[in-house]
Amino acid sequence: MSQATFTFNLPILRLLENEHQYLTYVMNQWHPIVLGFERNQYSVKEGRQAVKELRQQIIQFMEPLKNHMEKEEAYLFPAIAKYIGNEQGPILAVEEEHEEIDAYLNHFLHHSRESLQDLRLQDMKQLVQDAGEAFEIITIHFVKEQSIVFPMVRDMLNKEEQDKLMNQLYTPILSLRDLI
Repeated sequence: MSQATFTFNLPILRLLENEHQYLTYVMNQWHPIVLGFERNQYSVKEGRQAVKELRQQIIQFMEPLKNHMEKEEAYLFPAIAKYIGNEQGPILAVEEEHEEIDAYLNHFLHHSRESLQDLRLQDMKQLVQDAGEAFEIITIHFVKEQSIVFPMVRDMLNKEEQDKLMNQLYTPILSLRDLI
């Protein structure tokens, strides 16, 4: 992985940017499998193996992603919603994206848990589209958070609120099991 660059100087925003960079790095490990299906690069046998590998990588990706999203939903979004509300606007939009991401990834995991022996290549290609959709949504979601939500933290929250948020969010998104 290349040297990380950060947009924000505020520690809380650096923490969140770092999590985004890590999650993007992990996504970039499994996204080539999705692209392989889109580009018709697999035989049926290779496709079955690729779906198995994609499934395993997404299972490993889900825990840090869920941990990241749960922290945002529990602390980050409510801190900003105090000022702008959450019935409409950017907070509602990013929360809905969290649900959409979760739905696509869980749909893929649900339908890939069965035996792949009876699946045709076209079936596998269709199945993998859920992972591709999730990748696109997450990528745009991170850009949206970093260009809209993060500046709100910097500009709306006072120093004490930023420090409180840092204390709340300064928790790992990886478990020890992930590091082994």
